[in-house]
Amino acid sequence: MTDTNIEPADSQLADLRARAAASHAGAADCLAFGQALLERAGRDKALRREALAALVRAYQLDPSCEPTLLHTIAQTGFIVRDWSLVDSATALLLAQNAEDANALIWRAAAVQQRDDFESAERLLRDAVRAVPGNPVALHKLALCIKEQARFAEAEALLRQVLALSPNNAHALFDLSELEIRTGRFAEGWVHYESRVAFADDLNKAQHALAAISAHWQGESLEGKTLIVYGEQGNGDCLWAVRFLPLLAERARREGGRVIFGHDGPLRHLFERMLPADLPLETSLETRPDFHCGLMSLPLRLGVFDAMGWGAPYLSAEPERAQAWRERVHAHTAGKPGNRNVGLVWNGNPDHIRDTRRSVPVEQLEPLLSVPGVTWFALSPGRSQTVAQWRTKGLDVADLTHHFQSGFDDVAALLANLDLVVTIDSPTFAIRA
Repeated sequence: MTDTNIEPADSQLADLRARAAASHAGAADCLAFGQALLERAGRDKALRREALAALVRAYQLDPSCEPTLLHTIAQTGFIVRDWSLVDSATALLLAQNAEDANALIWRAAAVQQRDDFESAERLLRDAVRAVPGNPVALHKLALCIKEQARFAEAEALLRQVLALSPNNAHALFDLSELEIRTGRFAEGWVHYESRVAFADDLNKAQHALAAISAHWQGESLEGKTLIVYGEQGNGDCLWAVRFLPLLAERARREGGRVIFGHDGPLRHLFERMLPADLPLETSLETRPDFHCGLMSLPLRLGVFDAMGWGAPYLSAEPERAQAWRERVHAHTAGKPGNRNVGLVWNGNPDHIRDTRRSVPVEQLEPLLSVPGVTWFALSPGRSQTVAQWRTKGLDVADLTHHFQSGFDDVAALLANLDLVVTIDSPTFAIRA
């Protein structure tokens, strides 16, 4: 009996998969299956990886079965970050044509993963020479130079990219980061709005709010309701939430209403700092007149001066802070005069830039050897690293197994430390 619930496309894909998996499968079978998977993959990395394996098998069986196959393999490897495969595929492509700009760009990305920026830059400059005036090649070169902290040179290249493609949202976004880095907030915040053009990255809250309300551009809030939604990662929310009281003050003055739409591990931490007339909603309960992303508040409020940004604006729960005070004291008893310092040396391993911001543990040992300091690991799941440090006589504590309430416990621990040393990862100012 035929299952009438099976979609024709699913049935076709199942047939292609079976043919590609057969012991007598040829290059055409593997190629057809890989191409079908790529057509369906979208943002599904697992499907892309399966497609890549099929395409590689097709190439192994018959390199000439499809003229652009090697390019497809290199590009797909680049997308799923299979850098060893990108290395081998681009080596073959460049042996055929040393001026293949795409192959040069993909190979530069693989080389950059090994922190060989000199070679990556050389490859990208070759790509720029191969396709003069190409905004993609110039943009990749700008990012490579930015990673080497040559910010002025990177900015000049980004402006060349924008002269060639004025509406290039990704280039505007990268330019905004350089402007913000150097304190040019008036220009930087405007260009930072380019992030809303990344349609595939819009979160569900933004989609839902855009369907029922206007995007707030700073208009008067008199008689209006504005919902500010949390966006991007925890670190961005932790940084930008400091502007909500300023927004509430403006709404109060104009006779409007503001609601913060947010749910997640930071919720309780945020609730303690919000003014009484700025409620937090975890679902879309209120139909607003306007909506606005949290990271747009500095622009909409005209905050172009960093004065006062370092003032504490979050607080730990008093009872929880007391419990952590006792834990810290129990660990530091007998160490009078020691400074208690928190340490974050790694980020989310799934983050695209984690290798650029996490510090190799062996490089931290000179810091951990500073006398008169007791170190407290702030990243959970790193007990093995801490144990290795302790076997070397380094005074490092790992109390993260007590993190039962997420960021509330982190805040309570921070409130009992003298200092925090951290990489580029979510950190925040806590009132003791």
